[in-house]
Amino acid sequence: MYVHIGEDVVVRTGEVVAILDARLLRASEVNQQFFERAAAAGRVLGHKLASARSVVVTTHGLYPSSISTTTLARRVRLGLKAVSRSS
Repeated sequence: MYVHIGEDVVVRTGEVVAILDARLLRASEVNQQFFERAAAAGRVLGHKLASARSVVVTTHGLYPSSISTTTLARRVRLGLKAVSRSS
């Protein structure tokens, strides 16, 4: 199953590790360092953190998203439920 995370980007539901509030990333020096290291390693995909409402952490990288954490979490939950029903 896939989840749409904004800006024409979809990721596999099973690859989502965490969905973080971008405000918390910007407010914490440690979190900013985490994001900067990921960016330096080429692991930040999509648009910039400055305009993001959330950051989706996957097994492949970080995706800043303009969609809220609540909406993304709901989409992932619905996707996981659909997968478990079809198994």
